[in-house]
Amino acid sequence: MTSETSPRHSPLLVGSAVFAFLWTVARASVQSVTIDEADTYLAYVRPAGPAHWNAGANNHVLNSLLMRLVTSIFGSSAITLRVPALIGAALYIGAAYCLVRLISQRRTLQWALLVCLTYSPFVMDYLVAARGYSLASAFLLWMVAIAARHQAQDPRLRTSELWRTCVLISICGALSVSASFSFAIADALTAVGLFLWICREHRRDYLRILAGFTLPGLAVAYFLVGSVVLSWPKGQFTWGVNSLVKMLRSLVSASLFEPNDDLLNPHLLDCFVQVGPFLYPILAAFVVWRVAMLISARAGIADDGARRSTAVAAICGAALLAALACHEFLLLAYQILLPFDRTATWVVLLFLVMAGALAAVPLACLVGRISGKALTAILVVIACYNIGCLRLNYFNEWKYDADMRNVYAVLAYYNHTYGVTKVSTNWRYVAALNCYRQMSGRETIENIPGAPTVVNVYPPGYQAYVFYYPWDEDFYRREELRLVYHDDFTGAAVGVRPEALIPARP
Repeated sequence: MTSETSPRHSPLLVGSAVFAFLWTVARASVQSVTIDEADTYLAYVRPAGPAHWNAGANNHVLNSLLMRLVTSIFGSSAITLRVPALIGAALYIGAAYCLVRLISQRRTLQWALLVCLTYSPFVMDYLVAARGYSLASAFLLWMVAIAARHQAQDPRLRTSELWRTCVLISICGALSVSASFSFAIADALTAVGLFLWICREHRRDYLRILAGFTLPGLAVAYFLVGSVVLSWPKGQFTWGVNSLVKMLRSLVSASLFEPNDDLLNPHLLDCFVQVGPFLYPILAAFVVWRVAMLISARAGIADDGARRSTAVAAICGAALLAALACHEFLLLAYQILLPFDRTATWVVLLFLVMAGALAAVPLACLVGRISGKALTAILVVIACYNIGCLRLNYFNEWKYDADMRNVYAVLAYYNHTYGVTKVSTNWRYVAALNCYRQMSGRETIENIPGAPTVVNVYPPGYQAYVFYYPWDEDFYRREELRLVYHDDFTGAAVGVRPEALIPARP
């Protein structure tokens, strides 16, 4: 790597990256298994047969394969279920670290963009959860980082490493799609942008570059998901929304989720809550302003680093807009819903990389310099906001499952002490409790059946019930259950029939 990419490593940057990974490991160790993680384990990892090849939107094939491998070797637990996600987290943080150093030499911007990409409450949730989004995000970011690194090299090295660069980008794209199909369009369009960027540098190697961008990726994708795609059933894409506004609102809301009152004093917490809703609209406005400034000063961008940052911004921005247009077309033509929340993670990644790259381009005029500093400043503010949102015990989307480990411990106690085997639960808890039952293997609790979603209605004849207290308090009182556990934070509660509380014989 050349000197212009800041070969010296900033202790602050390295420390921030290392802490981000350690925090994800800590969360993976202490957080309870949630409904979607448990569904993945029970449907695609736990079965004796090769269920990880089954076609379905909920099957993140690469993640399921790695989960199966890890749990086969080390056994099943909350942390081993999440090892593939943690591998994705390490790859993602590494890609973000490399990319911010390639985009800018300014330490403030490097740190702000790294923290925006890795400490975001939205992104970090899916760096921990045992799903494919961590791996998919990591490989998408590596596609851009590999191309940027190639363009930062000495021109003589670029030619010698051309094939290797194209192959790596192609494989990363295939792995990203294999980890989550919701990234497919964004991955493909990002690859197209990177292909055109590299073609501009190597004008006589179009066929070689095209072969490098397509053949390795197709081979990897066929090996991992070929049979899944060829046997794809209809009606799988049911998680989504029918408008771009709803999609963007879901992303902004998740990216601002819940400043931590354990980290922030009450006055500072109130400031975060008041300022938070304005951060991303301001960032979007500054991005538009910065784009306008760069278009007007296009002829004045002569520095190699500036051109590289401009290209990264243009590729990520174009891929983002084109992907949104493609999804809108699929909605209008085929009624396939737009990505929503976690399935639109790529929107946040491409937008933040674009914003950081735009801020990195130096402009000579006064207004141009002001626009760059303003964009950097808002990224710094968002980075600080993200740090204030760090949390250890629960996911935004599955907050109601945050104490499933404790709930299962209660059921296990009543199983061993009183012989309670028949349990009915609210729909929120079925998969997670069955997952803990399978992972433990020490209790005689029967398989917990699916439960109706009707408030205050549970099937009769069970010894214990796990219910959602805010909605089902009337049920618990009507059935005169003994309340043996209740968590105010999640709303989960365990009620046992009094007649079941007879100690089991040893």
